[in-house]
Amino acid sequence: MRRKTWLILALCLTFFCARPVAAGRLPVTPTSSVAPPAVDEVPAPADLSAWTAHTLQWGEKVGCLAQRSGMDVTAVAEANRLLNPALLGVGSAVNLPPPEPRLLVAAHADDTPLALAVKHNLPLWEVLRLNPAPLYAGKSVQLPGAEAETGTCLPYPVSALSVSPQPVTRGRTALFVLETAEPAACEIRYLEQSEPCYPLDDAHLYALVGLSALMDAGAYTVKITVQSDGLETAFTVPLDVSAGRYGFQYIDPPGALSKLMDPELMQGELDYLAAWRAIRTPERAWELPLAFPLPQQVPVSAGYGDRRSYGGMVDGYHSGVDYRAWGGMRVLAPADGVVLLAERLEARGNAVLLDHGGGLVTGYWHLSRIDVEVGQHVQRGEAFALVGNTGLSTGAHLHWEMWVNGVAVDSTQWLSADAFSGLSLPPLDTLDVPVQ
Repeated sequence: MRRKTWLILALCLTFFCARPVAAGRLPVTPTSSVAPPAVDEVPAPADLSAWTAHTLQWGEKVGCLAQRSGMDVTAVAEANRLLNPALLGVGSAVNLPPPEPRLLVAAHADDTPLALAVKHNLPLWEVLRLNPAPLYAGKSVQLPGAEAETGTCLPYPVSALSVSPQPVTRGRTALFVLETAEPAACEIRYLEQSEPCYPLDDAHLYALVGLSALMDAGAYTVKITVQSDGLETAFTVPLDVSAGRYGFQYIDPPGALSKLMDPELMQGELDYLAAWRAIRTPERAWELPLAFPLPQQVPVSAGYGDRRSYGGMVDGYHSGVDYRAWGGMRVLAPADGVVLLAERLEARGNAVLLDHGGGLVTGYWHLSRIDVEVGQHVQRGEAFALVGNTGLSTGAHLHWEMWVNGVAVDSTQWLSADAFSGLSLPPLDTLDVPVQ
C-alpha cells in the first residue's frame, strides 16, 4: 500500500513539472525580500544666485567651508567644476553658498553630543548634524545659534591666522599672527626648532620665524600648538622658502690679522655667543620700522648673506650688514632694549648685543668704544657706542647683525614699516603688555 502511495505522488510530480506553460502566461519566478537598487536620480542643479567668491585663507579647506554652509563638499565641488577640491591651496578662489551662523567650542574629555546639546539647550540632532565624527578632548565642535558668528576652519580656540606673504626669501623673517576666541598660549615648531608665541593682548598672539641664508630653498611645514583652558590642539601650515640671490667676497686681510682667521678661534667665538642666542624675552620692546643704527645714511659695503672667503683659510657667509661709516660715528639703538653683552671679542672686536624682546636681538661688531654695561636699558635712538676698526676688520665700519629666535637674518627688512608685506603689529602704546 505504501509503495502505491509513493508511486502516485511521483507520477503527479512528473505530470505537473512537464506540463507546458499556458498561452499568455509567464513562468513564475522566485521573489526576494531585498528590493532592487534604485536608479540614481540626477540631482537638481544648485541655486548659485546667492553664492559669492571666496579666497582660501590659512587653515581653510573646501570641505570645511562647505560644511559651514550646511552642504556636502561634493555639491560645492560640482558647482565649481573641481575634480579634487582638497588640492586647492591658500589664495585659490572658489564660489561658496552663504555660511550658516555657527559657534565654535572645544570638546572636553567628558563631553558627548547629548551633553553638549543639554549644556547649550540645543536639539541633539542639530549637534549630530554639524558634528558627525566622534568627539575627543580638544576637538572643535560646531554649534548652531542665531547670535553666533560664522565658524572658522581652524581648531578652537584659533579664530583667525594671518601669515606674511610667501614665498619667503631665505635669510628673511616671516610673521605669524593668531587671533583666539579666549586667552591662549602657543608654540611654533619649524626646521626642528621650537619657539614660543608672544602675546599682543588677550585675543592675539604672534610668532617670528627667522630663516637662515644657508638653508635649502623649498617647501616646509610649520606646526602650531595652542593651549587654552587645559586643552591642547595642533595644526600645520605650509612655509614656502625661495633661494634669493647672494654675492661672494674674497677678503685678504693683512698679515697682522692672520691669527684671527684661525678656524678654531672663529668657531670658539661662535660657541661663546651661542649662549646669548638662546635668550627669549617675552615682552616686545620694538615696533616697525626699526630706527637706522647710525645718525645718518651711509653706503652698504657688504650685504647680509654674501658668501665669504678669508684669505682662502676660512669660508662662510656674512651674517650681518656692513655700513661704511667712519671711525668715531655714534651707534644708535634701533629700538628700546637691554644690553646683553658689552665686551671685546677677538674676531669681532669690541661688541655689543641688545635684547629687544619677542625673540629679537641685535649685535654690533668692530666698535672703537663701548659706552654701556650689561643689564643697562637703552632707548630707541640712544647712542651707546662708536664705530671702529677692531678685531678682524680691514677698515672702519659698522657690522650690524640681527638674530630672530637665535638665527641671523637680514636686518634691512626691518627698516621698512611694511617689513612683512601688509601684515603689521599694533604700536606699543596701544598694548597692555609691559615694555622694558
